[in-house]
Amino acid sequence: MSNETNIKKIKRKIIILGEGGVGKTTLLHRYVNNVFVDSTKMTIGTDFFIKKVDISNDNDDKYQLTLLIWDFAGQERFRFILNEYIKGAECIILAFDLLRLATLYRIKNWIGLLKEGGVWGDPKIKYFLLGTKKDLITDDINTISQEQIDEFKEKFNADSYFETSSLNGLGVEEFFTYVAKSMI
Repeated sequence: MSNETNIKKIKRKIIILGEGGVGKTTLLHRYVNNVFVDSTKMTIGTDFFIKKVDISNDNDDKYQLTLLIWDFAGQERFRFILNEYIKGAECIILAFDLLRLATLYRIKNWIGLLKEGGVWGDPKIKYFLLGTKKDLITDDINTISQEQIDEFKEKFNADSYFETSSLNGLGVEEFFTYVAKSMI
């Protein structure tokens, strides 16, 4: 029996949510194509990315995951269509800009929409909190405190929290590898 026949092929649907301008689309370009796209256009409704990854679990079972990643527009005028797109999601990423506290607190609005759609709190769905634009943090810039992030993560039962930079790729691969492993 060849090694390839032992690989389990599965698909997983991921939704990434967050306010406009937090870097969701740029993050996905970095992850899927390994490029930094300096100026993305505003996402209209949704955008769609596909990435195939090979993952092994602790038992050395091998998987080829096809990640179907839905990039949902951050602007309020598109939110009415969210309920149609979240159906069948197995992972929801709640993204915020590490330099803009309001983007962290506005995740509450996204959670409200997920509650309306009947998916918030579903134990079959993984929820991740993701801080973006880590490369822009310096000693001179007032950023969101770790205490504020921890408080938010605990209050809303996020499975894990990560920070990434789409500019230099910091944490991007590690984050998505963790997400993929959590879904097998």
